[in-house]
Amino acid sequence: MQVLVVDDDAAILRGLATMLGNAGYSVHEAPSAAVALDLMRRQHIEFAIIDLMLPDRQGWDLMKAMRRHTSIPIIVISAIADLDRRVQLLQSGADDYLVKPFEARELLARIEAVQRRLMPLPADGAPEFSFGPYRIDTAHKVCLRGAHHVPLTPSEFVILETLLSAPGRIYSRDQLLDRLHGWDGDSESTPRSIDVHIATLRAKIESNPKTPRWIETVWGMGYRFRRDDP
Repeated sequence: MQVLVVDDDAAILRGLATMLGNAGYSVHEAPSAAVALDLMRRQHIEFAIIDLMLPDRQGWDLMKAMRRHTSIPIIVISAIADLDRRVQLLQSGADDYLVKPFEARELLARIEAVQRRLMPLPADGAPEFSFGPYRIDTAHKVCLRGAHHVPLTPSEFVILETLLSAPGRIYSRDQLLDRLHGWDGDSESTPRSIDVHIATLRAKIESNPKTPRWIETVWGMGYRFRRDDP
């Protein structure tokens, strides 16, 4: 898998590249957002690891730029542990984040976690879902509106797939967190992270996200998928 690593600290960049290379990944190094976007255009990047503080633009601005063209998984690494900032990262398209300093094995575990969420089921056992103008191909992790691809992040897709698997069932925020990161006991995701993912998902599939037709909030309990017209 081809991984893009973006960090303006040369020592950290080289260390991450070496660690990922030793783990079998093909690594592309970028010391700035401009170099990162250029590599995205020229290489078949399949995964990105981005430092939040870059010399030419903020990490969340880089993610927003990337999300206009790709839905590849993105992990943010940052020394900032503030919850509001971390929520901003999720709103900008991050699938996970690590607060510096961290152990190399933890980063590798987070990468594997996202890859697990993306692994397709065998085609003969993978259900497809449809609602309104949308079709969800779970084997290939694709959301289609007619012939057009809806660019969901991996986390958004997992949440939508989970809700669609049992229409009408209420999933708590903790249950959805378990679906995203349950195998990784020390994940730093929070229930508020789920609210952010739901908001960005609604913005992509609801005609009026403020009055959602499909993903319903059940106050004090969680979220459910509503098939029937409101």
